[in-house]
Amino acid sequence: MEEKKYELRIPRAITTGIIFEAAEKFGLEVDQEKPPEDAFDPRTDLPTKDYVPSVVLRGESQEKLLAARDYIYKKHEEWISGIEEWRKSRMEQILRKARK
Repeated sequence: MEEKKYELRIPRAITTGIIFEAAEKFGLEVDQEKPPEDAFDPRTDLPTKDYVPSVVLRGESQEKLLAARDYIYKKHEEWISGIEEWRKSRMEQILRKARK
């Protein structure tokens, strides 16, 4: 009997580093969603519109996917809350170099 595969679509705004970290931690596969039929011109193979595929996590257990989702959202929230502090410290670092 074939194992059932479950998948979880991740919003595009989440950084890939967090996604790959969660995939490794929970033993999941990382893939991209399939493009729609009209996303690429068949003659030139170039995108016909601004198509960016979503990242998809696949696994054999819904529990692992839900745990990975919670982990990803928690890490993303931590990252967002710390980004302003990182920007300030980076700006100060650049200003110190410019003053020399």
